[in-house]
Amino acid sequence: MAERLMSSFADALRALNRIKAEGIVDDYAIAGAMALLFWTEPVPTYDLDVLAFLPDSGTPLVSLDPIYRWAGTNGYPVSEEHLIIEGVPTQIVPSPSPLADEAIQSAETLDYEGVPVRVVRPEYLVALYLAPGAATRKRRERAAALLELPDLNRTLLDEILNRHGIEKSPLG
Repeated sequence: MAERLMSSFADALRALNRIKAEGIVDDYAIAGAMALLFWTEPVPTYDLDVLAFLPDSGTPLVSLDPIYRWAGTNGYPVSEEHLIIEGVPTQIVPSPSPLADEAIQSAETLDYEGVPVRVVRPEYLVALYLAPGAATRKRRERAAALLELPDLNRTLLDEILNRHGIEKSPLG
């Protein structure tokens, strides 16, 4: 069962690379709890959160229609706000803020079972978890776990938090 789940995850990542290669999104980065898998101890989660830059539609309105059409064409069903990509509930979220923009732009390309995948750096994950309106108890706990990483770039983290007016105080 676990082997099938992991191969499903690798297949879902391959699909994300296809969605970028096909121009449905300009770029993406894994965020949320699944991103922790690449940096620290994984935590239970229901879905794969993906921050994305969408191609410029020429209007100020954001449309997810191209993503949903791509999913349908590729046989991926939709369940509420999730695409079920290779069995993995996946939520593709257009970048909602300058902080998320930076998180996507600075994402690292890492390897998962031979599949290259763009992942939000831990410093940006901390900032996203602590951003006003996002800082739930669960997210503060995830931020605290990331702060224990020996390779965490504290200077970069402080610059990100200061630039975006985010308080680090919830972590002590």
